[in-house]
Amino acid sequence: MASEDHTLRRFSRHCRVFYDSSLILHPSDSSLSSLQEEKKADENPLDVNHMKKRAADGKIVLESLDRIIAIRSIAVTIEQQQQQQQKIIGGLQNSIDTLRQEHTLIIERHHDVLSECGLLDIDRFIEPSCRPKNDDRANGEDDTAPCLLRKYTETRDAMRRRAHKVSMLQRQNSLFELLDDSITAETGSPTSSEPDMTRVENVQRNLSLIQIFVQKYQTNIGAHSFLAGLYRIVHMQLHPKPNGKKSCKDPSYVVQWKFRGSVLTEACCSCHGKNNENEYDELAYARQAIEVLFSFLIWVKDIDMEVGGLIVPIDEHEFDADSSNGGNKVGETKEPILSFEIDKHISNANLRRILAVLPDPKRLDARATGSVEVLDSSGNDSGLSNRKNVDGQEDEPWPWFSRLEFCTLL
Repeated sequence: MASEDHTLRRFSRHCRVFYDSSLILHPSDSSLSSLQEEKKADENPLDVNHMKKRAADGKIVLESLDRIIAIRSIAVTIEQQQQQQQKIIGGLQNSIDTLRQEHTLIIERHHDVLSECGLLDIDRFIEPSCRPKNDDRANGEDDTAPCLLRKYTETRDAMRRRAHKVSMLQRQNSLFELLDDSITAETGSPTSSEPDMTRVENVQRNLSLIQIFVQKYQTNIGAHSFLAGLYRIVHMQLHPKPNGKKSCKDPSYVVQWKFRGSVLTEACCSCHGKNNENEYDELAYARQAIEVLFSFLIWVKDIDMEVGGLIVPIDEHEFDADSSNGGNKVGETKEPILSFEIDKHISNANLRRILAVLPDPKRLDARATGSVEVLDSSGNDSGLSNRKNVDGQEDEPWPWFSRLEFCTLL
């Protein structure tokens, strides 16, 4: 039989492939991909069918470990229940027998995979005192079973944590790519974003964009905190607190919305759409939510985000499949906080039109994500610019029937 260290390494690889295939985004335009790491780990190039096979093997391996854990748990319970009714003990023993039979069937079909991971023999993972009495090793001489099972469970958990962390970084990088792409699409330049909300045509287009987004995602509770946040920033810009020093007509009255980037990439995973190849686009919701954001808001890049670029570099050695710690350095990366302000050229009249097409928070099942705060414009070095078109002096005149075009969505 292969050495314990070797089987643990092989087990670690299977865990890694399975969790990566389950949690990490499928390769698209994002620069992050665990496939590159896998290519370096194995000599042969990986194709799609090979990756599916490896993910399936990983599933078999993890299910086998779960079965072993269940058997050991029941065996321990039997030992603890020796003084209780024999009926209970008999039922538990039947459960062990059933699980052992399932394991035997899996061995017949997947012998090589379980062998290389050291998962053929169940008894080597069970407490010596919990083994059958006719087992010669049940004399207490071998007490390595608990330690061995702990090593396997710790390896499995480390690979799962690693996949979650890599997935978080990948989604974070994908989010910043989408944000930069949206700025470039709006302005033709990656350095600024100025949606022209003074022209009637642009306002109508953006109102329709928001309406379509609301109609599509309002039924999904994962989008409710984001929709409530959109409503909150617009409502707070139009309705300052009664005890505030400034009114909504004051150009220096500016509010800012801050929220975690995961609200766009993870909070609404069930909202995935299909791309042109009829495959699920895991960033469809994030892409459309960013479209809505840039339709009337300006992304305020914090200084610390711009240092070294927005995309987080990843050292592939931190994610070595043979490492049992699962790349703990990934955990040092903090989740980004996004900041948005209302476009300085949008008037209060157009803000009211936007508010009318957003759902009332009372009809949503989640609170507004993030925080909306009034910015302090005092001081010459505050860096805060005033609103330019509060009263709508720059707006194109709207036709008389425009009030009939949009209504509050119920």
